[in-house]
This record gives sequence, C-alpha cells and structure tokens, in this order.
Amino acid sequence: MKKLLFIHLIFSSFLSLQAQEVDQAKAKVSVRMLTSLSYDGVSNFQRKNFINIHSNYEHIPAEYRDYLYDSLNVHDGRRFGIGTPSNKLSGTNHMHPGSFSKKAFEKEMGNKNLHKKTYKYEDEMIVTSHPGSYFPVGNFNITSKKHNLSGIEAINAYYVGRMKERNIRKGYVELLNEPFVHDRSMHTSVDTIIEMFASTAKAIHEKYPNVKVGGPGHAWPAYELNEFQIWKERMGSFIEKAGKEMDFLSVHLYSTYYDDKASYRAGANVEAILDLIEAKSMEQTASFKPIVISEYGAGFKKGTKISEDYFDLRDWYIIHAVNSKMFQFIQRPNVIQKAVPFICGTATWYDSPYPYPFVLFHEKQGGGYSTTHLLKFYEFWKGIEGDYIFSKSDNQDLQVFALKNKEATYLCLDNLEDKELTVDLSVLNVKKDHLKSVRIRRIYSDGAAPVLEELPLEDFSQITMHPDETAIILFEDNEIERLTSEINITQKYHDALITKIDNKGEKFHFNMKEENLIYAQLNLGFSKPIQHTEIPVITLNGTKIFIDPNEMGRNQDFKELTFEGAEEPKVKRPMQQNFFGVYKIDLPKNLLQKSNEITISYSNTSGFVSTFKIISAHEQELQN
Repeated sequence: MKKLLFIHLIFSSFLSLQAQEVDQAKAKVSVRMLTSLSYDGVSNFQRKNFINIHSNYEHIPAEYRDYLYDSLNVHDGRRFGIGTPSNKLSGTNHMHPGSFSKKAFEKEMGNKNLHKKTYKYEDEMIVTSHPGSYFPVGNFNITSKKHNLSGIEAINAYYVGRMKERNIRKGYVELLNEPFVHDRSMHTSVDTIIEMFASTAKAIHEKYPNVKVGGPGHAWPAYELNEFQIWKERMGSFIEKAGKEMDFLSVHLYSTYYDDKASYRAGANVEAILDLIEAKSMEQTASFKPIVISEYGAGFKKGTKISEDYFDLRDWYIIHAVNSKMFQFIQRPNVIQKAVPFICGTATWYDSPYPYPFVLFHEKQGGGYSTTHLLKFYEFWKGIEGDYIFSKSDNQDLQVFALKNKEATYLCLDNLEDKELTVDLSVLNVKKDHLKSVRIRRIYSDGAAPVLEELPLEDFSQITMHPDETAIILFEDNEIERLTSEINITQKYHDALITKIDNKGEKFHFNMKEENLIYAQLNLGFSKPIQHTEIPVITLNGTKIFIDPNEMGRNQDFKELTFEGAEEPKVKRPMQQNFFGVYKIDLPKNLLQKSNEITISYSNTSGFVSTFKIISAHEQELQN
C-alpha cells in the first residue's frame, strides 16, 4: 500500500504542477434547444454504438447482469474465439498456427451447430481472433485426401467454415486483432497481413455477402512517424489494397500512463487520426467506410508500478480516458458505427500476481464478486438518450454535445484539460417556466478515487468544472415544445493528403454554399516537430485569419511512439517527437465566397498538412 501511495503522489504531483502553469480556463457554451442537429443526415444518438462493454453478457457475473444490461442499458461488446477451433484441432495455441484435417474441422463445426451457443446480443458483438493462430501463413494447413490447402488459401477456407456458426456472422467480424504490432514476432510482413485481409474478406463475402467484415484493428497508430511512413506502410496501404473488401475499418486508440507521466491521445491527436482514415477511405472507395473503434481508453506501461496492484485512482484514469475520447466519437455518428471502451467484465484468464486493471468485477476470496469504480462510468451515462440538438463551445478544451427527447434535454460537457474550467452558460435559450427540474450529474477525481454525484442545480448560468471532469446538465421538461429548425453538418475533404508546407506555401481550393450558412470551419490535420512552436500562416481569399494556438486536449510534449512488444528496427524509432493533431479554425462568413482559396505557409519552419477538411453547417426551418 505504501508503494501505491508513493506512485499516486508522484503522478498527482506531476498533474498538479501542470495545472499550476496556467490560470483557470474559461469557456462559453451556446445551445439552441429547439434546433435539431444532424451529421450528414444522422440525428439520433444510438446508445448501442457507444455505451458498450469489452465483454459479453455471458461473461458477466450472473448477479450483475440485470443491473448492467437492463437498469444501466449497457450494450455488447467484443469477444475473441474465431481461431479457437484451429488451435484445438492442431494442438497449438493462439501464438502458433498448425495443421489439421478438413474432416476434423467439419466435424467440429457440426458439433458447434448441434450444440450451438447463443449470445444475448449477437447482432451487436464484434468477434475477432488472435493473429498468431495464422502466421506465418505457410504453417497454417488444412489437409484432406483429395487436396491439401496451405497459407492464405487455407485461411480463407477456415474463415468461411467458421461463418457456419451463425452467431459469429450476425455481428461484426474483425478478422484479426492488432496484427501490425506482431508482424516480426509472427515472422511475416505487413504486406502479407494485408493480402490475407483482402483475400479472406472476399472469400467470406462470396459465400455470405451480408456478413460485416473489417479490420485491421490497428494499434499504436503513430501515423506521423518518419514523415508518415508508418501511415503509408500500414493503414494507408491497408485501405489502398484491402479497403474495398472491408465493410468497416477498425483502429485502437489509447492514452498510455507511466508512473510519473502520461502520453495523451484524446483531443487534437484523435481528430487527426480519424480524419486521415476518413479522407483515405473517401479517396480509395469513394465513400466514408464505417469506422469501428474496437478498443480504446487507457493503457499502463508494462514494467511500471502503476500497472501492478489495484488502487482506486487508476480507475479514474481509465474513466477519464474513455469519456474524453467517446465525446469525440459521439460527434461523428455518421461514420463511427461502433466504439467499445476497453472495460471488461472479469479476467479469469489473466495469469499475474496483480489484478487486471480494466475489469468491472473483482473475485472475492470467499466467492462472489465486488465492483470496481469502473462501474461508475456506466452509471454516469444511465438514461442518456435522444436526438442531437445544436450546441457549440468557444473553447476547444471543452467538448460539448446536447440531446433531447420527450422528457428531457441533456447538455453533456467534457473538460479536456487538467485544470478547473469556468463554463459560461448564460446564453442558453431556456425558458425556466417550462422546466420541471434541473440537475447536474458529474464524474471527476477527488485526488484519491472517482467521484460520481448528481445534485440539483438552481443557477445554471455558470458552472465550474473540475480538472478532467465530465458533466451532464439534465433539464427535465414540463412542457414539450416543437423543434423549429434543423442544422445539418456536412464535411468535405480536399483530395491532397500529407502535403509538405514551408515558406513557399500551398494553396487549397473549395466551394461553399452560402445560402442558410450558420458557420464554416477548417479542420487542418497537421504534423510538425514538437519543439517548433510557430503557428502556420493561413489566408482565406487573400485575408489572414486567426488560428487559436491552443491545442485541443493536452500538449503533446510526451508521446508513446514505440509499439508495445514489437520488434521494430531502430530506424522506425525517431529521436524527435512530433505534434500530430487538428487545428480547428472558424472561417469568417464575411470572407467566404462560392469559390474559395486558402493558402497555408510557414515563415521559418516546415510541417505536413495531413488532411484539409471543410465543415459547414446549414439551417432550414421545420414545418410544424
């Protein structure tokens, strides 16, 4: 316990010193209670897309199932198991492929269907497989009297055979989990892995055209490394060579904690990663392929004390890491089809003297289970549902979205910074005589553990948020008012991806529909050495425009660059750290025209524009 207290004090002191560097921040939020909001036509918040658990109903202790799934309305989920029959029949494990007979495999699948296992939420489940069961591909063989299959041909036949198990093909089939992390340890190449994805997905679709097949479950997406070579060789190449065969693209997004520091990904960095995937998807497939975030949250560096014995505050790091990223996903409902936080039920398989950090339930010595603080994440989001209504923050470090249904309006706020934030809500267009009650639900850290509370809120003109806090203001309506207008948000990417910028400048052109325009924003994906603090110079139709130098989320002064457990050559581990994030720049309406030109340049340094995205919001009146 003394050791854990020491670690807690080190990390808390680190956060405290960061918070003291700047004064208390401020933000102003505007909400239009009677204006609905849609993202490219998507206007409803789907809990099953976001309020998920990285487990499944059957692996939750029976005494907690009703509470978790019925009372809290949590959804499934993700599980492994596609490769299990091959390991069983070949006498191997998930780290090694082997040989087995076609006859034995068909018998195994027949037994599975005869004694088929049903899952309560089959159509919501992501099912995946450890990549080590198949690589190197030359060691994966299916034998028969007539014809032996080997390599990718055998893998195709195996996956098609596994689709006979109906509960697998009802949800999402993520062919492999994090294969690019293990390419060298599996004695294979990224190109071979991509070839397997494209070939296997095509084989499955020929037999089962409605199965949602995707991947690659890309972990550690440090796309900016070596002037975007990591991107070009991995996810970029994957979308080019296998993207058209995919029903969805999957990626994993984690913040990584050490004993005395953290590598944060939420904020500008997540925006840049997702924008690059979306833009490449549009370039190669002429559509925004659905994105599945099959894992995200917080990780703890192996070998550090913070990754060992359980302590309450570690649960807070996970809750905050999940909430901060989930806010970003929720505001992309037209693209992100499912996001699963890495919060598990139990981990009976975990072989360690220390408890698994990511579980809701700990086994008690005398039998049964106790809950961890992670359950508070799901309790915090209880009952939150509805359609999007228009909301906007003037501070990138305050994330905001709002929902409305027949009973209530929910204003959801997330403080991305590790300091207090004063939020001005005086411009809320709320008629107090139409309200039955106003309450605030908050989740934050008291320095020792996560705190979840819900209290009446008499004065909602201003609130002060704790560092890293997430809050929901619940307006219970006394009278139902009809929506009067709708704002539709659309996005358009420029064709140019990963463009080098220096003092010569680069020009980008785009069109804008001016009629009924509420606002327009340039989202500029950017990479540059961290030590270069110069902000790019941007002109719109010849006039210089303002860029907020504040990064969305934490400063990227420390980033986890290496691939956990991978045998990466040193050439892929650059000494310098890079900023990789998105600048969100409001475009003055008075400068916009039907046809527009933006010029981006540096005076004394250089960098890369990874993506150039124009977001526009147009309003129309609703007929009552």
